[in-house]
Amino acid sequence: MKNMSDFTPNSAPNPASSPNSNLGPLLKVPWLLVMFGIIAVAFAVAILWSICAPLWGWEGWQMAVRAVVAVLPVALLGWVITAPWRPRFAIDLITVWLAGTVVRLLLTPVVCLALYFQAPCDKGQFVAAVGACYFAIVLAEVGMIAFNLPRAAVGGVRQ
Repeated sequence: MKNMSDFTPNSAPNPASSPNSNLGPLLKVPWLLVMFGIIAVAFAVAILWSICAPLWGWEGWQMAVRAVVAVLPVALLGWVITAPWRPRFAIDLITVWLAGTVVRLLLTPVVCLALYFQAPCDKGQFVAAVGACYFAIVLAEVGMIAFNLPRAAVGGVRQ
């Protein structure tokens, strides 16, 4: 048993055991750039769909508009609920982004069903258009975040 004199009530905590010591640098993602990037990619997919879909005998711009209306608001909501304007530790930033992606993944089918029953259309084309738009948005977002994280990490270390 240890002696009570070994314990000091005002001793400083050991920095190695601090919970923040392994969380990485404090990062801030350029969130406006990512939001405008998401919007730009959604409209680029709509334009490409409008050009390519008629070549296969599918609906063009009508289906592209439905896909953008189904995916874009949910993607922006999923991004905004992560509060990207707040600086976060590297591990927290990725975890919160994944949580926002899961919310998007769960909300997108609900919005798609609501749109489908509002104005029925060909199910296969609608699913393909929504899938293409969703996949392109997630890929663009991952690319933009991954491109900016190393820069933010270096900036966080230098401060």
